[in-house]
Amino acid sequence: MMWSKLRKKIKEFITPELKNRIDIHCTSYRNAHDEADEVWITLDGKKIFGGGFYHRLAAPFPSKSDKEVANSYEFYKESFNRQIKSNKIEELLKLGIHDTYYITSNLWNYIHTPYDEAFASNNPIYKAFSLIDQRLGKRRFDKIQLDENEHPLVILFYNVRKPYFQKS
Repeated sequence: MMWSKLRKKIKEFITPELKNRIDIHCTSYRNAHDEADEVWITLDGKKIFGGGFYHRLAAPFPSKSDKEVANSYEFYKESFNRQIKSNKIEELLKLGIHDTYYITSNLWNYIHTPYDEAFASNNPIYKAFSLIDQRLGKRRFDKIQLDENEHPLVILFYNVRKPYFQKS
């Protein structure tokens, strides 16, 4: 799917109150030797989340073994699942080191996932976007209890959505 179509589809899922505040961008650096891509999410025009090939390549990992895990096939395969089974991989995703394909593939999969499954996911992309999804109602939102170790994007999207439910 072309990026513009994916972006349009994702924006259709975002609650009307946040549609003009949250945006998703993608660029390709055509003059780079490998035409690397970058994807990022903005809130009120400020970058809050993103990733790209070089982000992962140059990222400072806590340890050499963490970097080896993050560059493994297991990490690559597992990070695309709705439910991430490995605690280590879940912890590494919380570092915010993502590549373009991870973000775009998970967004594509999100729009084709039933809402209940996305909401119950521990994959940060699914979980974060389920919190700003227009299908999320007040009763369900009031029952949400985030773990203190949640991915920063999940916490941010929760806090951005919360005031809209307090008004009603």
